[in-house]
Amino acid sequence: MASKLSIRRAQVHVPETCAWCEGIQDVTWYCKDCQETLCVRCVESHQRARKTRNDVVIPITVANKRGEPVLPEVCKTHRGKICDLYCCDCNIVMCAMCFTEKHKQHNFKNIEEEIDLQKQFMQDQLEILISKLDNSIDNLSKRHEGSKSFKESVDLVRQNVQTQRLKLKAEVDSIADSLLAELSSLVEEEEKSHKQDCKSHEQTITEIKQLIRDVEWNTENMFSTSMFALTRKLRNTIPLYDVAAQSVLHSPPHFMPGQLYPDQLKAMIGSIQVRRLIKEDIAYQKKEFDSKHISTFRVPQQDQINSICPIEDTHVWMSVFASKKMIKVNKNGKVTESVSLDFNPWCLTVTNTEEILITCSVGSPLIYKLSLDRRVTIFTDISPLEAHGISVSDSDEVLVTTHTKTIQVLNMSGERIRQISCGGNGLSIVCLTTGHIAVATGHGP
Repeated sequence: MASKLSIRRAQVHVPETCAWCEGIQDVTWYCKDCQETLCVRCVESHQRARKTRNDVVIPITVANKRGEPVLPEVCKTHRGKICDLYCCDCNIVMCAMCFTEKHKQHNFKNIEEEIDLQKQFMQDQLEILISKLDNSIDNLSKRHEGSKSFKESVDLVRQNVQTQRLKLKAEVDSIADSLLAELSSLVEEEEKSHKQDCKSHEQTITEIKQLIRDVEWNTENMFSTSMFALTRKLRNTIPLYDVAAQSVLHSPPHFMPGQLYPDQLKAMIGSIQVRRLIKEDIAYQKKEFDSKHISTFRVPQQDQINSICPIEDTHVWMSVFASKKMIKVNKNGKVTESVSLDFNPWCLTVTNTEEILITCSVGSPLIYKLSLDRRVTIFTDISPLEAHGISVSDSDEVLVTTHTKTIQVLNMSGERIRQISCGGNGLSIVCLTTGHIAVATGHGP
């Protein structure tokens, strides 16, 4: 039968205290029916007793593993006292004597109440952890799928590159085979000519040798009839043998190797196109900067700058107020190059081919272009509108503000593609990497 102590502990069991003898030595058994812990000595009596001998008794370690409720340990300071209180301020369990001696002014709870609260807290955290686990597994799966898709795309591109390589090699082989066939034709022609010339020379040699033998024989035998005949033959034949004549020989061929142009070969093979934003659901990318990553350029001679266009980490092109020159400046403010113009430059922008597009400060409809060889030409004329701000997008579209609500969109040939509208008189304009544009509006200078 359950004791009063066991009834008081009905929902929990104490691993360090025997429910029958209240001893703390060798408490290693637990009765599931009585919900009591037992020491090694009392478990035998428990199993012999008529009312408890059929109870299920298991090792206390197994009971704990099966999730049986366990009361906090017996107080180490006050032997035999159960830690059935919880100090909220110190976050510890304690017995009643500990509370009286050290925690009387603190907030406290009954241990069962705190256990229920902490169980609920752990249950809530468990749900959060499970949700985070599911999300993490989902993200991991998506990352694996993305990597797999990326590698499949790379494999496809690699196959295309190999195909282009084979096509280019086949074309090169075709050209080389044509040249080799031409050489073979020249050799065949030379062999034919050589054979004919040699046959003619061999026949002449045979005939001359025969004449020599005839002359030698007739000179020794002195027969008048044959001599006269031979003499006539010699007079008619010897002039036919023009040994001074030279054979017409073919001039040996020479090979003039062509020039290799890597840029043209790259254009024939193709190029790799990579999207700047990989994830479609990213609206913008944030980049943190500190003083180590910001490039500083000094302004030469304290001039007022109309526009600045970086072309590399160490140099920028600038347009200066009331000046008909564009200047290239290094970080120290030293002008390393200048280009004289027939107009006052206003806004500058660089194309993907590193050419500079320029608008005029007087509101001209003309847009100029500074090429890599420093030639200045007219890029386009947007009459009747005036060109003010200018910027080039990643897709090679040129966007031009016109000091009106209309923004002109041009291609790299200067042809108008379309026009878009902004909320006011467009002044400055910048193309963002997301495909959007930023426009400053106002009344202008």
